Amino acid sequence: MRVSYCVPTHDHPRCEQYMFDILYPLSQQTTKDFELCVSHQGDQTRILRALNDYWDILNITFKRAEEGNISVNTNNAMKMGEGDIIKVLYSDDFILTANLTEELDKAFTEDVSWAVTGFAHTLDNGKTHYNPKLPVYNERLLEGVNTLSSPSILAVRNGIEEYFDEQLVMLMDCDMYYRLYKNHGDPFVLKDIHISNREHRNQTQRSNEHLIPEEIDYLKNKHSV
Repeated sequence: MRVSYCVPTHDHPRCEQYMFDILYPLSQQTTKDFELCVSHQGDQTRILRALNDYWDILNITFKRAEEGNISVNTNNAMKMGEGDIIKVLYSDDFILTANLTEELDKAFTEDVSWAVTGFAHTLDNGKTHYNPKLPVYNERLLEGVNTLSSPSILAVRNGIEEYFDEQLVMLMDCDMYYRLYKNHGDPFVLKDIHISNREHRNQTQRSNEHLIPEEIDYLKNKHSV
């Protein structure tokens, strides 16, 4: 198997619709050499209702996860993946293109350990998009300055054993990107806008902003900077 789409989910009123928004673009991919790995926290009723129509269409692995923060659940989903490429996809984001799997396959030549892809934002569940961008590295990641984007842009080669720091919530992606750059060099950049980052009032970053100063201190100590 070439690509594992690894999706951490949790139960909330919109999780069924959000999962539909992931499932349909996956069903339209130009190549079917992929699996969907869902690590779910909380009641399963809504998420299983969303998955119900796709069991026979997609290769889906579903696992009920123990409680824990978003880093814990993202790692759970990543470790479920059996493909050559581990593609992270947050449950409130979704794929915009039918050829993402194909492009990931092309990108991961023998010397590529990780890749990132272009992205855009939506405030209206994908009806319109704004601010399309390509991920860009900067030297202030450990200060919480993230110019790459959410983990939904990220894909890593299975087996490099890079996972999110489970002590982090707000800056888990900054830490991951920093380590990937230090340990594996520059990523391959897919220059098409493949990912939609959905903005909504219940996002993790809106409810956990108070953690940022503490996590910056943690990162500086962790990386001795």
